[in-house]
Amino acid sequence: MTGKILCMGCINMDLVMLMDRMPDTGETIIVEEFKKYSGGKGANQAVAASVMGGNVKFFGKLGDDIFSSQLIKSLTDSEVDVSSIIFEKNGSAGIAMIRVDKNGQNSISFYPGANIKLSPEDVRENEKIFTPGGILLITMEIKPETVYEAIRVAKKKDMFIILDPAPAPKNNIPSDIAPMVDIIKPNEIETSFITGIRIDDFNSSKKAINKLLNMGFAYPVITLGEKGIVAGLGKEIIKIDSIPVKVVDSTAAGDVFSGALAASIYRGEKIYEALEFANAAAALSVTIPGAQSCIPTLEKVKVFLNNNKKN
Repeated sequence: MTGKILCMGCINMDLVMLMDRMPDTGETIIVEEFKKYSGGKGANQAVAASVMGGNVKFFGKLGDDIFSSQLIKSLTDSEVDVSSIIFEKNGSAGIAMIRVDKNGQNSISFYPGANIKLSPEDVRENEKIFTPGGILLITMEIKPETVYEAIRVAKKKDMFIILDPAPAPKNNIPSDIAPMVDIIKPNEIETSFITGIRIDDFNSSKKAINKLLNMGFAYPVITLGEKGIVAGLGKEIIKIDSIPVKVVDSTAAGDVFSGALAASIYRGEKIYEALEFANAAAALSVTIPGAQSCIPTLEKVKVFLNNNKKN
């Protein structure tokens, strides 16, 4: 790719409680471990893409609180360009409250803060940061109308567009958007929201892939957690199995996948190779706790992938 990877989504401070099990409704559980991590799907993906070889710029909004300052430092420490981030006076960074049980499963509550104030007007006013020949990696954490405006601007600039539709959009994705998106990367739940097809096996995944193709998405990719991924590549629907690992914390696995996928395409790898690389990066990430702290380096992913290649 000739341009940068432009990441858009949320930047949050993740406040994490580690526990044996999730509390029932109305129940209080005392936990013995609390951690604070820089997070947010957009920021996680930006850091992952940068650590794995991409030239990354982040576009979003933060506040002027202490969390915002800490989050900026986390991005710059990972060599993400933060020069286009807009700061909201008297605003707050996003905050995510995360519970993680002993099996590595998580439950998340999220306050978006200044992130949600990024507008279509902000996109149009900063059109120059959408670089021809680059990649737009964007999530649905911010206002849908802002996401769709960014996709339209990016397509006008002939950028390669990767849409991570998380959280799942409440309303239908506009019909003009799908043909502009090169890769859409939902998980099972998000796929069901978008297609109306419940995902419970490979056949239902294939049906959903075909529906996403018919909607106009060029390369739909459904991530299935420990079951791997299913993707539509041209006329072929392929499945890539997950790499078995001991799960410690699955919080940012999807974000690591998206960032690794963007970085791999940026480095010139074909989509199938990029999917294999992203699959390995996500598997490796769940063996380490935290959001950005769990992101493996490019070299570690290459070694891990090579060691787990099937002969």
